[in-house]
Amino acid sequence: MSDVVVVGGGVIGCATAVFLLRGDPGLEVTVVEPDPTYAVAASPRASGGIRQLFSCQENIQLSRYTLDFIDSWPDFADTDLGWRPNGYLFVASSDQAGALRENLLVQQEAGVPAFWLAAAEVADRYPLLATEDLGGAVLSPDDGWLDPYAFLMGFRRAAQRLGARFVRDRVVNFIVRDRKITAVDLASGDVLPAGHVVNAAGCWSAELAARVGLPIPVEPMRRYEHFVRADGDFSLLPFIKDPAGLAVRPAGDGLSVGLVDFTHPGGFDDSIDSSYFDTAVWPALAHRLPALDRARLHSTTVGHYDQNRLDGNAIIGTWPAVLRNFSLASGFSGHGMMHAPGVGRALAELILHGEFRTIDLSRFGYRRIADGRPYPERGIR
Repeated sequence: MSDVVVVGGGVIGCATAVFLLRGDPGLEVTVVEPDPTYAVAASPRASGGIRQLFSCQENIQLSRYTLDFIDSWPDFADTDLGWRPNGYLFVASSDQAGALRENLLVQQEAGVPAFWLAAAEVADRYPLLATEDLGGAVLSPDDGWLDPYAFLMGFRRAAQRLGARFVRDRVVNFIVRDRKITAVDLASGDVLPAGHVVNAAGCWSAELAARVGLPIPVEPMRRYEHFVRADGDFSLLPFIKDPAGLAVRPAGDGLSVGLVDFTHPGGFDDSIDSSYFDTAVWPALAHRLPALDRARLHSTTVGHYDQNRLDGNAIIGTWPAVLRNFSLASGFSGHGMMHAPGVGRALAELILHGEFRTIDLSRFGYRRIADGRPYPERGIR
């Protein structure tokens, strides 16, 4: 029997296994992951961004912990993260500047070393950017991005070193008695007895949660990552988030560009609409970076967010009124990789001690889902 079965071997599941075994090396922890190559998983397809520019205290604290974790990475794993601390720049139009300033005060009070830039200061610091329509910006210089696959594999190997058992299979159902899961059914036909279950199945988490009476408003949401090549040196640019929803950062000899279509119907959709870059992404990109007038789209990849349609924030923790030994870690809406260390630690605390001991994630719990009361970020997602 496994003391804890973690459903999903992505970065959230692997981080949870690591902190469980750090907290109690004697635990039997099993991670069930159907595809150890992670060919369609969300983690390796993330943009890799790590930022502290949130309005919810929980997200700020989770990001700050990830930055601490990156600082100590060489003592944790031998994978090269490719960490690029170029900073994050949130730019705002005139009518959005007030909200961005309010968020900055929250961030500074939380210890984030971010500061305000007037439009003229943005132009001086980053002359490649068009600033005529800006009311200002916030720069968080300690933030940046990394190689998401290296991050995932670092956690997976650490979990294995600590003794976690990885099973290549898929969880299809649960055996429940007296508000407790006693075992999980696997696609292979095997039955895996479990003392506690963590649902970290990402885009597949809603289907599994519904099987035990915990419906969650989480669905796969298609997102594109475009790689653009252009003449010039963009290597010193920060990770830029634009009011139009544009996200741009340097990548190799070009730029990685994203602009999520939040109106696209939920569900798994691996198709690539070749017109989307021309009609939606390119106008926003050319407006913010006019120097890209001769840019060339080199490639487009598609991935999926486990999007929480209620409020865009994670759903973390247990709901004993329905199940006493079932924890959710879902609905990260693009922030899963960014917050994996802190979420893994929080879940381990909850399972081992019955409470959050470092970052209180109670407001990310299931109660707001049951009550239909959103707890969203303010401003740019």
